[in-house]
Amino acid sequence: MGLLFDIHTHTRRFSACSRIDKQELVLRAVEAGLDGLVITEHHHQWEEEELAALVEAADAPGFLLFAGFEYSSSKGDILVYGLDATAVKSFEPDQDPEQMLQKALKMGAACIAAHPTRASVGFDGRITRMPFHAMEVQSVNLQPEEQRQARMLSRKTGIPGVAASDAHHLEDVGAYALEFDNGIQSVADLTEHLRQARFRIAKTPCRG
Repeated sequence: MGLLFDIHTHTRRFSACSRIDKQELVLRAVEAGLDGLVITEHHHQWEEEELAALVEAADAPGFLLFAGFEYSSSKGDILVYGLDATAVKSFEPDQDPEQMLQKALKMGAACIAAHPTRASVGFDGRITRMPFHAMEVQSVNLQPEEQRQARMLSRKTGIPGVAASDAHHLEDVGAYALEFDNGIQSVADLTEHLRQARFRIAKTPCRG
């Protein structure tokens, strides 16, 4: 088995919609059998020093904790990985999704369409021509029918599907995950694996 990652989670520190306490996140991820986790707050990215402090506080040496951010466009949300934390401030919310995607790609990011078929917050028909590296096809915030639609969209567009919890409650951390081959030690490594679709949807060890 490779490395199990949940690449879409939120904490209440920087995402008002989340109920997850930052101090409990890593402990829960370890309990769920994960090797790594990415915090993807709405329009905020954690600093590396803050992430290291969370791992230390959880007494989880070797646990891989990274950060990206979730961008809310005028039509659809985008998960962005691999940018400097200061770059997040240049992404003004509620802008055109195609323009914001192109901006992130030019900066070297890996970009994933978050819950693309979710009612009321999904993308419009433009998603079929947007060059995402992947799209979310499984999460706790996609209903079974929405997951089916997302898988169909993934097949139609040829954009790889990913699974992630999109956890806003502690019990959901690790509900869905990706499996990567060994070789990830940094967010740069993770970003490159995402860009090259070097992952597979995992049968996760824990469902909240």
